[in-house]
Amino acid sequence: MVPNPRRLAPSVLVVGVLALAGCSGGGTQTGDATPVTTPATAATTTAPATPPATATATAPATASAPATASTAPAPPPDAVMPALHSRTYEQARTEFSRQDLSPARLTAAAQHKDVTLPRDHDDWYICDTSPRPGAPLPAATTTVTVKLAQDFSDCTTSFNGYLYEENDPSSTS
Repeated sequence: MVPNPRRLAPSVLVVGVLALAGCSGGGTQTGDATPVTTPATAATTTAPATPPATATATAPATASAPATASTAPAPPPDAVMPALHSRTYEQARTEFSRQDLSPARLTAAAQHKDVTLPRDHDDWYICDTSPRPGAPLPAATTTVTVKLAQDFSDCTTSFNGYLYEENDPSSTS
């Protein structure tokens, strides 16, 4: 069976580009310095000779690739404060990591003045955040404060900032 020249053309082009880039001289090197023959190298033994016009046509594309690679990368966009309301503190740390934000930026505080935040507060719920969701977080040092409550229903309970009315100094009861 005679190979179809149209099917071989893409293979020949790839092999030609690899040859111009200096990648076809003995295959890929492994960790023990034993050359491994790649399928593209095997194609060069069966493919017809590449006309000089094709090799010349691919040379400018290869030459321009380093110029594109040397341009400075675009700066990453400013981070945005994620919506964390009703999530646990542990979920907030996971969300920060997922968005490539440092969880060390999170500072936890109790939602109420009469509640002491325990050392292990991973399962406490976020009632409020500062900055607000959607606000930019431009600097890697911007601290995010999350106000936590042990029960999510306690987020909406407040007696002038206290969880229990009897602890509120302005209470008359």
